[in-house]
Amino acid sequence: MLDVILHGSINFVELASSSGILPALPAACLILEQIWNSVEQVKVNKERCKVLRARCIYIFITIRDNAQGLEQTVLNQTIEDFITTIKGIHSSMNKWADWNSLKSFVKNDEITMEIERNMGQLDACCQNFQIATSLQLFSLSTQMDEAREFDKRELKNMMLTMLENQEELREDMGLLLVNMEKFTDVMKTFQLELRSHEVGSTTHRNISRGLLGMQQASGQLPPIAFLEGHECSIVNPTPIAGGAVYDVYEGLWLGEEKVAVKALRSSKASGDNVRRFNRQVDIWHRMKSKYILRFYGVATLPGTTSFYLVSPWCENGDAPKYLKRNPNADRLKLILEIAYGLRYLHSQNPPIAHGSLQGSNVLIGDGGGALLADFGLAKALEDLTAVPFTQSTGANGCYRWMAPELHEDGGQMTLKSDIYSWAMTALELYSDKVPYSRIKMPGSVVMEVALGRKPERPKAGTNTGNTTGGREGIEIPDRLWNLLVQCWARDATQRPTIQELIAELEDMKRQGSIFMEM
Repeated sequence: MLDVILHGSINFVELASSSGILPALPAACLILEQIWNSVEQVKVNKERCKVLRARCIYIFITIRDNAQGLEQTVLNQTIEDFITTIKGIHSSMNKWADWNSLKSFVKNDEITMEIERNMGQLDACCQNFQIATSLQLFSLSTQMDEAREFDKRELKNMMLTMLENQEELREDMGLLLVNMEKFTDVMKTFQLELRSHEVGSTTHRNISRGLLGMQQASGQLPPIAFLEGHECSIVNPTPIAGGAVYDVYEGLWLGEEKVAVKALRSSKASGDNVRRFNRQVDIWHRMKSKYILRFYGVATLPGTTSFYLVSPWCENGDAPKYLKRNPNADRLKLILEIAYGLRYLHSQNPPIAHGSLQGSNVLIGDGGGALLADFGLAKALEDLTAVPFTQSTGANGCYRWMAPELHEDGGQMTLKSDIYSWAMTALELYSDKVPYSRIKMPGSVVMEVALGRKPERPKAGTNTGNTTGGREGIEIPDRLWNLLVQCWARDATQRPTIQELIAELEDMKRQGSIFMEM
């Protein structure tokens, strides 16, 4: 009988007519027939829905066959509870049957929980028939376990089918975006599935396109920051740039988007250092601001213990190079946007210090806006490579931008040291020269700073060597220069906060006290 209920067909007319002297059961039989039909239209968890409807029918038959053994009041209450339960199940089945494939996929967990709740309600309905039903219900529980595994496989097949139709997926994207937590779960499911297929296969390409479409529509990154070589590939084995401990390559993200891949040349870290680096990766991945360069993820290079870091490609390059090519760009806008980026980092809980701010760590987006990059990277690189962070940016090092307290043994990067570095970066972008440009040896800069000597105030037109044909640098007016000097205070407590800094810059802009190039 149980096998017929699960896999065969039911004559509901005969079932209703067999109800005998129980007038409420034919109405229940009609609901069961509606449940039967609705289950056939359900898109996900169909096998579990079939087990659920079989349980409904079996309990109906159990009530019918054992009614004479119950006291009338108990029997009436049992039938009333059963009808209330199956009405709720019918309502759920109808709702699920109306959902399209994507909505069904998104709400799969909701459906699963509702099925489990319904099963518990049905069990409560048959508590007066424990001996008569226990063996059969145990068999149905076994069937439910088997159905669960079958539904998992079917859910995966549905996902792959959806990803083959990119246009339909884009049209239904709004459904996903309503619930960002669920949206993230779906992206994670796709990302994990991506890793089970061969790179370059049709399925791998479909999943990659689906993930990229979701990322572009939502601004959300695939949630797993630790990559496994399926999300990103290096396009050209020849690096396009590099530092003391890493090379930068052109890469491809999810098969389509051009990205920058920063590959560390070696890694000597283990244990606690790696754990600290992993925590930093999680922080990088969470950061989302229009003034912060997104961080897509990190992975180990094939056959090595070295890491590569993935971030968006910025065609405009870094801020100093951008200004060389575009000398008439709005420099106030850039230094203000850099300050906005710092404000975002400093407002996190706990606050985040950038730690290595300088012009080369400010990239320019497609719209000409400043994007802070590599915050926290210097210390992370020191952990992983055993190379002091002052060496990690190449020949010039970080000394020119570093606050004086960082030159001392045990000096810690703080929000106030970021303020100092911001002012040096502003000077760099206004002058088109690195701070203390007359001093060739970075180590000698440390002596200048130790003696309390500030950088020279540049004058417009004094720079030379501009190969673009335009002038280098613009004059820094008094009010801005005075602000920079405040930021260079040797006593870190005397430097402005990022909020005070931004307020002053915004007021300068409103008052027009900073020369804006035409």
